[in-house]
Amino acid sequence: VIIGGTETPAPRDFTPLNDVPGPMLMKQSGFPPLVIYLSFVGTPEGVITATRPDGGYWAQRVRDGGADGWLRIGDATYAMQATEVLGDARLPLLEMYSAQTGLPMDQAVGGPDPLREWEVFVWTPR
Repeated sequence: VIIGGTETPAPRDFTPLNDVPGPMLMKQSGFPPLVIYLSFVGTPEGVITATRPDGGYWAQRVRDGGADGWLRIGDATYAMQATEVLGDARLPLLEMYSAQTGLPMDQAVGGPDPLREWEVFVWTPR
């Protein structure tokens, strides 16, 4: 499974990617192949993604050792690795995610859980 785009060296600052329209494509390494569209927030250090705390497949794969992957934003594809952010350290990242995506922090989004309860992952270059 390929996600296309042009393999691109990671930028020094991912913040300008917030101006690229549309969601990004994420492909995780390993088997079976998995490609999914995700909303994201570019930061100076990397890319923030979030997911409902419902035992979702891609988040569990990260936890089970599948942290390497590729992110396609626009036509650029970056080799990245994910790190889960836990506890209250998630909240400032979710605030940035809320501001970028327009999803409210304290209302249910796509299920019973408010964004404030979502799981957060930061992708950095590998």
